[in-house]
Amino acid sequence: MNNFIISRINTSLGIYRISGYWGHEDEEDGKIDVSSIEVMGTDGWVLLNHTSDNVMNIISALRPALTKHLLAKSK
Repeated sequence: MNNFIISRINTSLGIYRISGYWGHEDEEDGKIDVSSIEVMGTDGWVLLNHTSDNVMNIISALRPALTKHLLAKSK
């Protein structure tokens, strides 16, 4: 697993700053473990609890965009 930091990613769910670990042995189904996630709020970055059910659902919804972004950066 490799560390990753995405300083800003624009998605349909909002703008996020995310860090964690990524294993990309299988490019389509690379494992992503998020250790920190922040969303851009009206007053700046807002840290989210990455272990809460709601945020875990957001991370699941973001996973395809994260995978695409990380694969593009690794090439």
